[in-house]
Amino acid sequence: MKKDDSIQDAEAPMVPPATVLTSTGGNLVPFFYYFAYGSNLLTDRMRYRQKGAEYDRNGLLNGYELAFIDFSTRWQGALATIIDKNDGEVWGCIWRIPLEYAESLDKQETGYNRLNVTIKTSDGDVECRTYQYSDPMPVFNPPSPHYKLVIVEGAKEHELPEEYIKRLEKVPVNDYQGPVDVDIPLLETLNKVEKA
Repeated sequence: MKKDDSIQDAEAPMVPPATVLTSTGGNLVPFFYYFAYGSNLLTDRMRYRQKGAEYDRNGLLNGYELAFIDFSTRWQGALATIIDKNDGEVWGCIWRIPLEYAESLDKQETGYNRLNVTIKTSDGDVECRTYQYSDPMPVFNPPSPHYKLVIVEGAKEHELPEEYIKRLEKVPVNDYQGPVDVDIPLLETLNKVEKA
């Protein structure tokens, strides 16, 4: 089924930030909504540490733009973040995360500040948690080929708008060759390359 990338207007109902979901065991489990715009777009990456994450829908964050800053030893290149921009738009995925994984997600996003944001979706606005890199004087740098691949493939997996995917595909990368500290199937070939 094609995911609808049309967004309702401001009159749309607000979906509450936390409610319950039915787990596979039939129990009701409290959760929160998380908006992913970087490597956590890809299901394999999201569930690499957050095993209970469930994809909910796509959404649009207004007033920000995607940027790549500083340097991550895990990814061997810049990290994705969102920066304020009046006419900016960042597409991403909304995940339902059981509350028991809240601290695990915070730990995964070390170096980022937690934000509460309103995400526009085809079903109305959704209040979500997201993360913004916390360096007050960031240095803009290119990501590694590995990191960009995970983001682009996650965007394709969840059928973000085609024009947005094209923008992601145009992001320049650094010249790193070798493994990164993320062991997911998509990166198997790149991680086998010896360091240059």
